[in-house]
Amino acid sequence: MAHSAEYLANLYEGLGSLQNDFRNFNLLRLVAGCVRGERVLDIGCGSGGLLSLLQQQGHSTSGVEPNADLVSLANTLHPELRIVQGTGADLDRVTGLFDTITIIDVLEHIEDDREQLRRIWDRLVPGGQLVVLVPAFPLLYGERDRNNGHFRRYTSRELIGKLREIGFEPRRQRYWNALGFLPYVISGRLLHRKLNTELRTNRPKNWFQKMTIRLFHAWFREVENRLSFGFGLSFLCVAEKPRTAAESKKIEVEQRCAA
Repeated sequence: MAHSAEYLANLYEGLGSLQNDFRNFNLLRLVAGCVRGERVLDIGCGSGGLLSLLQQQGHSTSGVEPNADLVSLANTLHPELRIVQGTGADLDRVTGLFDTITIIDVLEHIEDDREQLRRIWDRLVPGGQLVVLVPAFPLLYGERDRNNGHFRRYTSRELIGKLREIGFEPRRQRYWNALGFLPYVISGRLLHRKLNTELRTNRPKNWFQKMTIRLFHAWFREVENRLSFGFGLSFLCVAEKPRTAAESKKIEVEQRCAA
């Protein structure tokens, strides 16, 4: 896990402003489009990219991040953000309930994922929602997952089943990053080599690399973020914490009084 933490800190520091990182830049915009309500908590918020985007959109944001180096980087890049250093088990260090909780590329790092989902349930308002993204297809699990501290990759049935077990009602689900699926299979599973992520860093680029980055941005923005191909390296689910009948009645009465 220490190796994983160091890897992530070095990765995010190298990515810089995310302008070259076509993967995370467009993923964060996809996730932001799923968020609703005023108060948002991001678990495993990394260097604060999603929180910053959500704050620009008018949300009140909080974050929890276990990696001290990433918290320090977030404080440097986005000093206006509220980020607590802690794990997903430390949600009591963030006050209040939330309209949306996001947990992106994080749940696979947590051995007892059911308990984490229960903690999230407890911190959502009735009618609040969870936005979760996980690595897909257990058959792809390999050395890269182990090095990154992943306990598992998920099938859609497994994730949705665990959400329903807690009480969540899945509202939207889709795969994402179909473009990277075949390169991942060839590199990681057949050739047993690491994928080259140099293109996504903030290091200087030649004209061909810059053009390639623009094309990848266009693909993710116009295709991946609009369509689901039924497969991809990641699986996204938006699930709701349903209101009880009494809670729904109370809200209905409050809305009538306010009208």
